[in-house]
Amino acid sequence: MLGRIDQGRPGPTFLVQGGIHGNEPAGVEALRRVLRELESRAIRVHGKIVACCGNLAALRQSRRFLARDLNRSWLRPAVESLLARDAAQDVDEDGEQRALLELYAECERARRGALVFVDLHTSSAEGPPFTCMADTLPNRRIADAIPVPMILGLEECIDGAVMEWFNERGQIGIAVEGGRHGDQATVDNLESAVWLAMAACGVIATADAEVARHRERLDRASRGVPHLVEIRYRHAITDAHRFQMVPGYVSFQPVARGDLLGHQADGPVRAGEDGMVLLPLYQGQGEDGFFLGRRVPRFWFALSALLRRLGLSGLVSLLPGVQRDPGDPNRLLVDPRVARYLVVQVFHLFGYRRLRPVGGKLAFSRRWAARDSGRVRPRSS
Repeated sequence: MLGRIDQGRPGPTFLVQGGIHGNEPAGVEALRRVLRELESRAIRVHGKIVACCGNLAALRQSRRFLARDLNRSWLRPAVESLLARDAAQDVDEDGEQRALLELYAECERARRGALVFVDLHTSSAEGPPFTCMADTLPNRRIADAIPVPMILGLEECIDGAVMEWFNERGQIGIAVEGGRHGDQATVDNLESAVWLAMAACGVIATADAEVARHRERLDRASRGVPHLVEIRYRHAITDAHRFQMVPGYVSFQPVARGDLLGHQADGPVRAGEDGMVLLPLYQGQGEDGFFLGRRVPRFWFALSALLRRLGLSGLVSLLPGVQRDPGDPNRLLVDPRVARYLVVQVFHLFGYRRLRPVGGKLAFSRRWAARDSGRVRPRSS
């Protein structure tokens, strides 16, 4: 625990975390700065602010993880398996996860309004700060307040990220990538993102957050980068791949189909389509060699918000080739032989998340938000 501020006023619980990867201490430093300023300026807090470290043991050794990646361990079956085991059998990250689960549960039980979770990260490559999230309207409200690129679809490519734990429970949860490991500007970016997120959810007043100053900092850091990008491909790796990224790539760098991106045991790795490279891997540990993304038009984003507010998401179940999964009423199965064009884009438009294929069919589920998350609003004073 880094700090907790509760002045007894009703409002949201703002839970913010740094260092779930131990080689990413910038988020912890940013949170210490924020906590010091909140205290020194005696800022009025509406609700509760809780700041924590994610992986203390790995942070002490400056390693991404010791036994397993703690940011890939939050799917419900994995959590249930951990809690069913004897704690005496724990490896390093098991004890860390138990402690985090206890903190998360306490925040959820004791909240007097919405629960808003923000996870702070850094990366091994150069690049501007950005946010990523499951695409729900409450998540958008927080991410939109942070003027950096917004990445969609990352949670469809990787399993078990910690923000997914909150999203699956209907809470608001976003992640912020601040920039490259070890760069002081990265700490600055994360600090600004935290202030803006606190103001956006109403746990502090916008005037106290010095919104203009922090927006200007992040505007400058992300200038010239598309505002909306959707992940289209993840290059998953294991130690056996012996993957090496070609030096010099930065996040959001345009690439063309066929460009050489890396080398691994079975040969060269090339871009499978035109787009932009995201999070190229230049560190020892990690299961993601790189991601490829493509710009999303703002019109598409605005249209999707309108359709959801009008309550039209259920219309996709009426499309040809679409049926409800008999084993899960919240999941839709799509026969790609019937529904052949822009299937993923249409489902994203209506607020559905792409799942792993089921029996040769595409699978999608609704993204849900907690009922009280709609009351998260900026506070002027």
